[in-house]
Amino acid sequence: MALNNIELENFRTKIKEASEDLKINELIFHTEWIFDGPTQSLKIGGVMLHNHYNFPVGWEGYGIEDLEILEQQGFLKKTFETEKDPVTLEQVTKYLII
Repeated sequence: MALNNIELENFRTKIKEASEDLKINELIFHTEWIFDGPTQSLKIGGVMLHNHYNFPVGWEGYGIEDLEILEQQGFLKKTFETEKDPVTLEQVTKYLII
């Protein structure tokens, strides 16, 4: 589910805040299928952002669409992406926070 414009701006602000706090400008998006459902996480420097910066998760949370929008807007630049594993659906995408 994609975030609305206000949620997307808050999402961008929280990513920037975390990046500045941690003094790291690489964002890592990790997805995989665990047990009966998909999971995803955002990390900066090994810190899970949804645990420390109150990111929305689950059906009401962020998704790859939101990261793609931030990339199109010039806030993020994709630097690395693995192929999606056909069994576990695991995929890692790295972004530079500009």
